Amino acid sequence: MRVVKGAVDRSLQAIELLAREARWMRMSDIAADLGLEKGPAHRVLAQLCEQGWAEQDEQTSQYRLTLKLSLLGQRYLHGLGLPGLVQPILDEVAGQCRELVRLTVVNEGTLAWLAASQGAAPGLMYSPSMHSPIVLHATSVGKVWLAGMPNDQAIEYALRGGLGKASAAGAWTPKAITSVEQLIPELERTRQRGYGLVVEEAEPGVVALAVPVRSLPDGAVVGTMSIAGPVTRVRPERYEAFYALLQQASAKLGAVWPRQSVGAHVSEAA
Repeated sequence: MRVVKGAVDRSLQAIELLAREARWMRMSDIAADLGLEKGPAHRVLAQLCEQGWAEQDEQTSQYRLTLKLSLLGQRYLHGLGLPGLVQPILDEVAGQCRELVRLTVVNEGTLAWLAASQGAAPGLMYSPSMHSPIVLHATSVGKVWLAGMPNDQAIEYALRGGLGKASAAGAWTPKAITSVEQLIPELERTRQRGYGLVVEEAEPGVVALAVPVRSLPDGAVVGTMSIAGPVTRVRPERYEAFYALLQQASAKLGAVWPRQSVGAHVSEAA
């Protein structure tokens, strides 16, 4: 039996697509991604524009999201009190390690960036986008999250996230692992170390370490926390000190983490 998607389903899928792409898109491309004919796709986009969720460029006729979704997401997170709870902890770690500290949250079978604190001096800082997708097999946060689950599940998530596929627009470097055969021993090394590690795998010249963040009540992994910086500064002799900082901070985060799930809503703040 063929399932006919309703207007709400189509609108939500269009919002998710435009949020994921974060750029102007042609109506034909949107229709193709959503599996719709041009007519229904046009009606969905027109409705989103009318309600203020999307906008259309008068010259190119292309579409993108407005800031309405981001503002609502920010209001929701502030309503939970999460930024006020986690930011001081990130700031403390950044001040001690003098590098970039970031926090992710588990969301719909992957990770999403949630907050950051920059500890490096101006002109010497590593400052990547907080809106880019997280490549699980090529990032420290991804590796440590995958290492906390059975191999079969970790492989499934990694393959879904691009493992074994050609790098898309510089999503990872030639130094990143490229196969399941490489992933499994890397996950075992991560479990033995206690932290995820990448050396110029996600980006050239960048090293990152990460640990899981576990909710205090039940021990469930709710996110990850990382320290990242230039390979010239984040040397192997500093790894253990950074690991200790991350462990202490992740314990604090787990203690203050709201019992109400954040991951189900974090994509709204992207």
